[in-house]
Amino acid sequence: MATVPKIVDREQRRREIAEAVLRLIAREGIEAVSVRTVATEAGLSAGAVQKYFGTRDELFRFAFDLTGEYIEQRWMRVPQGHLLTMLRALVAEALPLDDQRRAEVIVVLAFAARAAVLPEWADHLREGYEFMRAQTADFLGQAQRHGHVRDDLDAGKLADVVVALTDGFAQHLLQAAPGSELHRRLLGSLEFALTELLAPRAAE
Repeated sequence: MATVPKIVDREQRRREIAEAVLRLIAREGIEAVSVRTVATEAGLSAGAVQKYFGTRDELFRFAFDLTGEYIEQRWMRVPQGHLLTMLRALVAEALPLDDQRRAEVIVVLAFAARAAVLPEWADHLREGYEFMRAQTADFLGQAQRHGHVRDDLDAGKLADVVVALTDGFAQHLLQAAPGSELHRRLLGSLEFALTELLAPRAAE
């Protein structure tokens, strides 16, 4: 009796390989990433990985897209409540506060570095930023209508600042050991910045 070949879901296999990239980065850093090391992490041969990703850059690009998907999934799980409190929780999901999020931030930073010299990557990065900015602006607009966030400034302008704060603090937090004085200080400073920026203003 002939053996029936195992059907492999191509998209699922690509995701599994990209997840191996994130695990490898979280454990050993971005320099450890190669087709060979990713293959070992994923339990595959290097040839099998190359069937799905021909180059290291292709691996990074797919892993970058996956980080955005993961952030969206975590956003969906943020408990409903006061919208400014929710926003703080949404921002935290983009910070390197555990191994998974740390790996995602490193991938995003590596992608941004490559985008500085590759126009195609820059276009892709801008698309990701505009999506994040639009989502944030929509959320802030809703929060303004409910009186949870200041309404004397344009939601789009506030969104630009929130995204910039998130990106900047995420980068600095990569250098701060969890539980350290620096780590606590940075998180406190971000909390302060978001509150000062967004809290409703008392009527004059």
